[in-house]
Amino acid sequence: MMDIEYQIAWGVYLGAGLIFFSLWCWASQFITSSVLRGVTRATLFFLIFLPWNLPGESGYYAPASLVVVLEFFIGSGDKIGGALFALALSIGSAAVFFTLRGIFKR
Repeated sequence: MMDIEYQIAWGVYLGAGLIFFSLWCWASQFITSSVLRGVTRATLFFLIFLPWNLPGESGYYAPASLVVVLEFFIGSGDKIGGALFALALSIGSAAVFFTLRGIFKR
């Protein structure tokens, strides 16, 4: 893959992801619980935008959620550990943050 095509692909992906995330932020304003609203927004943000190094390709990145799904279905299942751990750690940290923020905000 040529570098310019890679950069264009990421630009299109980031633009579409930003539009989708903005729509979700607008739609999630109807969730009454601030903790749940924050966790769902952070989860979607990490699922869309968290980059991960492609297995077998040095210097190329893809969204971690996409790496996990594609490696699970068409690749080898032992290569999803790092991306899955990064997603779980980020989403778990966001859940803890928004829960503690909700508790101490009262």
